[in-house]
Amino acid sequence: MSQQFSAVEAFSMLSEAAIVALGAAAETRAIKGGDVLVRYGEEADALYLVSAGRFHVQLPDGRVVAEIEAGEPIGELAFFSGGTRTADVRATRDSAIYALSREAYDAVAAEHPEITQTILATVAKRLARTTAGATALEAKPGRVVALLPAGDAHLPDGFAEQLTTSLAKYDDPQLVRRADMPAGLKPEDASFGSWVAQLESGAGRVILRASREDDSWNRAIARNADDALLVAPLYDRRPELSELETYALPLFQRANRQLMLWRPHEAKGIEGTPAWLEHRDVKLHHHVPLDSEAAFDRIARFMAGRANGVVLAGGGALGCAHIGVMQALLENGVPIDYYGGASAGAAMAGALAQGLSAEDTLAQMQEMFIANKAMKKMTVPVHSFLDPRVFDEQLRERYGTQDIADLPFNFFGVSTNLSTNGIFIHTRGPLWEAVRASGSLPTILPPLITEEGDILVDGGVLDNIPVAIMRELKAGPNVVVALRSDAGEEWRTDAKYGDVRSPGRIVRDIVLRRKPEREFPSLIEIMSRSMVVASEGTVEQSLAQADALLIPPIPQDMQILDWHLGKEVAEAARAFTEKAIATRDDLQAMKAR
Repeated sequence: MSQQFSAVEAFSMLSEAAIVALGAAAETRAIKGGDVLVRYGEEADALYLVSAGRFHVQLPDGRVVAEIEAGEPIGELAFFSGGTRTADVRATRDSAIYALSREAYDAVAAEHPEITQTILATVAKRLARTTAGATALEAKPGRVVALLPAGDAHLPDGFAEQLTTSLAKYDDPQLVRRADMPAGLKPEDASFGSWVAQLESGAGRVILRASREDDSWNRAIARNADDALLVAPLYDRRPELSELETYALPLFQRANRQLMLWRPHEAKGIEGTPAWLEHRDVKLHHHVPLDSEAAFDRIARFMAGRANGVVLAGGGALGCAHIGVMQALLENGVPIDYYGGASAGAAMAGALAQGLSAEDTLAQMQEMFIANKAMKKMTVPVHSFLDPRVFDEQLRERYGTQDIADLPFNFFGVSTNLSTNGIFIHTRGPLWEAVRASGSLPTILPPLITEEGDILVDGGVLDNIPVAIMRELKAGPNVVVALRSDAGEEWRTDAKYGDVRSPGRIVRDIVLRRKPEREFPSLIEIMSRSMVVASEGTVEQSLAQADALLIPPIPQDMQILDWHLGKEVAEAARAFTEKAIATRDDLQAMKAR
């Protein structure tokens, strides 16, 4: 115990005799997974040192800002400064701690006066690093995972084994079943958590598989896991919470809950996911056909913190470059596990998350904007300058009314919520509405109005490259595809202010199909560029967060409605990306194994 106390920063400079005295004065306590050890606002009347297990630090606003593991102290800042607790601290699994009460500390300090001076000096250095000022943790996979059934079904035969096999490509997993528990040990024993801690020390990832017969085992592994992976049959029409779920789910933060919905065959369609999500507040859900090794590999990457994401920027027709980039990535062994984007990037990401090939996605865009002229019809400029009816009809036809939750791949799109002055993240609801909202150029197209009355416009207004959102949703590397304007290039024109045409001249030029000698920037071009300027600070931050940044070549004179250049741009982006994959380590590291 003395050695563990000497590892605490505030005690590190004390004499060995003082540390031995502190260790002798501490008592050992067992804390069950899910129990709160420290509550916000309480008097800091004890200092704790984690002997085994793990704890989360959560602020009153719900943010989880820290994890505390074995060998680390809990609450030392408030204890030594005489204040109150600044956060809740909850055990995320069965844990053991050493507790040093205020009375015990005072008695030891009286025998060893150097303790007080040493500790006060250390605390003074740490006051600036208070918990209340901390930022929320990024997505981080747990090392101990409870594989639990959802609803009243059991885990499919071989599911855990196949998942472990896939995980072995990216990690060093150990699958643990009820039969692996040491003789004489019971799930309700206080030492159960110590056994799990020993398993964790010998493996990169521990998967605790639920039992069909022993509910006490299932509850014990739920109490001693960092993450809960719920497994359910997609087509089971009884998605109500089971007794085990009712017990287990409150033990985990939302960020540590995921749902895997399996179906027998990949060829069979996906439907009914929202019913499973209604009562389960999970951070992520995944669709897993049992006959697809690639699907198990995808889940394994999420579990190992190696899931590949792609974030696609907005830019209208310039977004055809995204299609070429994606074609090169997928054809050269770089799988994508999570698609996200803004505006045109959301449209491309949504199509790919449906399972469309890059070629089919490009053909779909060409049919919408060239053959069917989805953004060509003008209207009386009361709600917008363009009539959205053809555009909306095409989106419904191409993307359908399918819920985002039923997509085979994870997807999000972003729009700008004018009702709340913030970002709206689309992860549920009809896919076509998410694409429509994310691409609603202000004044050019009418905003999308939600059932709650929120007014949504183009996501590029606030965040044209939503990398930060992707990083919060999952751990692992992200490919960011920026378009020309996002790369910081200046936008200039040869036109003069005197080139602004009168209404009569505009009508004559339209009737005669005549272009002016010097093209003055159009309303759509001005609005698009204004959005880029408005989100420039966010764009710079986003580019800095990219694990692999790609800026494909785009013709200098191409504008956001030049869909007729789509094939040319996509092919150039494909060739550009293939070369990048062959020469760049960041992209090579993302290849499937």
